[in-house]
Amino acid sequence: MTLKDIIEEEARNRLQERGHSNILKYTLPANQAKESHSHPHDADVIVITGNIKIVTTTQEYNLGPGDEFQLNGGTMHSEEVGDKGVVLLAAEPTDTPDQK
Repeated sequence: MTLKDIIEEEARNRLQERGHSNILKYTLPANQAKESHSHPHDADVIVITGNIKIVTTTQEYNLGPGDEFQLNGGTMHSEEVGDKGVVLLAAEPTDTPDQK
């Protein structure tokens, strides 16, 4: 088992312990930027590998492996993926129509 696998398993367990049953794995390409947007649901995310910057109207978060991030639904934010891409686990409601 690699360190990445251990981190992913621990992250999945943490999200499940918080009561999440729909946990999705996202792999985002290097240097991808997403303009300011919001999600209708609360976000609960744990980074597995790589880096991502999340910017809200009040704060900037630079997240790396093992970092956790929660954001209330409806909060405007932008996303900027680091130069090596990012892999993360995100808990989402089971009835979200825009799942990937």
